[in-house]
Amino acid sequence: MSDRDSGIGGHEAEPRRLKTRADHQFDPIDPETVHDPGPAYSELAAKCPFYHYEGKDYQFYVTSDYKEIREKILSDNPVWSFKWGDGPRDWQEFSNFGILTDPPFHFEYMTALRKGMALAQIKAYRPRIEQIADELLDSMVRAKVKQGNFHDFFALPLPARVICMLLGSDESMYPEYKRWGDALIASLTMDTSDGAENAQFEGLRPYFLDLIERHKQILRDHGIAEPSFENWGRELPADYISLGLVSKVEGRRLNDEELFQICTTMITAGQETTVSLITNAVWRLLEVPERWERLKAEPHLVENVIEESLRYDPPISAHFRTSVRPVTMHGEALPERTKLMFSMHGANRDPKIFDDPDTFVMDRPLNVSKRHISFGYGVHFCLGAPLARIEAIIALTKLVERLPDLRLNGERKRIDSWMYNGLKELPVAWG
Repeated sequence: MSDRDSGIGGHEAEPRRLKTRADHQFDPIDPETVHDPGPAYSELAAKCPFYHYEGKDYQFYVTSDYKEIREKILSDNPVWSFKWGDGPRDWQEFSNFGILTDPPFHFEYMTALRKGMALAQIKAYRPRIEQIADELLDSMVRAKVKQGNFHDFFALPLPARVICMLLGSDESMYPEYKRWGDALIASLTMDTSDGAENAQFEGLRPYFLDLIERHKQILRDHGIAEPSFENWGRELPADYISLGLVSKVEGRRLNDEELFQICTTMITAGQETTVSLITNAVWRLLEVPERWERLKAEPHLVENVIEESLRYDPPISAHFRTSVRPVTMHGEALPERTKLMFSMHGANRDPKIFDDPDTFVMDRPLNVSKRHISFGYGVHFCLGAPLARIEAIIALTKLVERLPDLRLNGERKRIDSWMYNGLKELPVAWG
């Protein structure tokens, strides 16, 4: 029996349930969908859980079923590859090395990098994250005009400054880091021309290669020819470039391109997603003032609110994989190199998994809300998930304590992306 006939990768032959645009029209790029993606993706999941999108710029399939995404796509399925990138078209610049790889290499690579997100390391980062949050709140408290864009005053600089810290760079670089990250995300997810990301990467290469070289010079200054993990946080700063320098994968050192990719991954994956987590959570609390009042009265619910925000408003609406060979899904024969989008909104609002899924429930039990897959699952589970969570916990805890009268003061505006789900403007007032 051939791979195609067997439905390799866990997709057994099923009664055909593929629907066409004539049955249900769905466009992830439509402005109405982008403005309020949750209901649109919930409707898609209910009416057409496996959908063939045929747009002007992209063609891909969409699955919305929680169990299918978690158990048949993300559970290290050999059919669905990450090496062509996490988007509706192939990423060329870093294809098939570093983070854009599949097991077994990817598992060993990520195991090395996860040392920087171990529990003890997160505890070590926490005092500086709290200090940054306090500095930002000090500025807000002292401001003569006590209103403005929460995104700019607080939600953006907190994660951006943390990423500077994690790359061993001066925190004053944070506006540039965020701007670079946004430009890379746009080129990877919004620009439809082939190789659109190449120019962005080339523009950043000199800066980050110089930063890498400065870390290497530290080793030379200490006479260390063969660095090991023992040098991390001792002779070398406890940052991610240093971690890359002391790590070995499959018995070899990471090369400069892989070290450069660590830097670009940090500024893309580590900034906007956490900014969106914080802004989305604060927006949901303030849009219904009773929620904010309840959190002030019950601050132990901070973690519940964060996990519910991740479930209800995932910072990334859609992830992608590419098939390495023909596969059958829901009775449909998909050729090699098919793009498959898995809907975070659809999965996180699957009524078979979550009760009352289209309602933001701020006290939803953690063992339930944490079943969301906004950080992924399996070997590609988000490297920075522990850091994002602690940043959000610190942010909400300090906001409730220091700005108890925080309130909405205008209309929100979304970021300019159909794949990312966040706010670029959240007008608030305080004091």
